[in-house]
Amino acid sequence: MRRLLDLDEDTAVMIRQLGCTESGCPPLETVVAVFPMDGPGRRWTLHRPAGQVTEDDLRAALLGAPQEGAHHP
Repeated sequence: MRRLLDLDEDTAVMIRQLGCTESGCPPLETVVAVFPMDGPGRRWTLHRPAGQVTEDDLRAALLGAPQEGAHHP
């Protein structure tokens, strides 16, 4: 994500694998969040386990609109 978004070292990137209990949701999903020093956080949800996320998956997620207002856990 850092390379794909050309992020500086001051921008925090968090990747978390979470269990999903919603109907129709895969059992594990990966959430990628970006927290710049100045500006709102952004996050993307990928519906697969973190170990299966590829660079192509990240690129595809970036083409979609990020969810604004991501916050630190």
